[in-house]
Amino acid sequence: MPYVVFNDHLPHQALAKGKRPARLTGQALKSGRSPEAHLELLKELHEKSGQVAAALPDLIAALGAGVLLGSHDDARAQDRHGWAAKGAALCEFPETKEAAQAAAALGNPVIMGAPNVVRGGSHKKNISALELVQEGLCSALASDYHYPSPRLAALSLAKEVGLPAAWHLVSSGPAAILGLKDRGHLQPSYRADLVILEAQSQQVAACFAGGALSFISSDLAQRFFGS
Repeated sequence: MPYVVFNDHLPHQALAKGKRPARLTGQALKSGRSPEAHLELLKELHEKSGQVAAALPDLIAALGAGVLLGSHDDARAQDRHGWAAKGAALCEFPETKEAAQAAAALGNPVIMGAPNVVRGGSHKKNISALELVQEGLCSALASDYHYPSPRLAALSLAKEVGLPAAWHLVSSGPAAILGLKDRGHLQPSYRADLVILEAQSQQVAACFAGGALSFISSDLAQRFFGS
């Protein structure tokens, strides 16, 4: 387990008021529980939330020094400072520029969601990833809940910061943050992880993973292998 991020997505406000949280049924089904069982679990976790702070030091110690730690949804500079003091140096999806600036001041990488770029903003009305990229406050983009988004985000950002800087956010940037020293660049001795895009449509034409062809479009296959 190389990377652990601490987050809290419990709907505390609704639970504190005794209300049924939004999207409960969908979340329950995704978790393999009935809505009733899922609601009871949320209530139990909400009631125990006061125990989290005291338990964190032991959990962090148990994870060990080789695990990268991060925090999720930092809203204030003091949130980032607090997590950094606990050893969680990665700032994932900060909600505000204040938190991202605090991370930058500490030398902590800032990871934003690629869907934030593709959508033109956060679906939760938090800070725009584009704004942080433009101000040099974003170190990498994650796919988050939509796997095709890194390519789409990089191509969109290329119009703002140029393709090399934009593609860095989905290739060499993430590799460096995660300590993956065999990938992220096209050079000898590195993994041959390649994406070939159609020049006009910018659709994926082929992918190589570790030098092995993992995907090829019908058009490109015809050009390579057709008679």
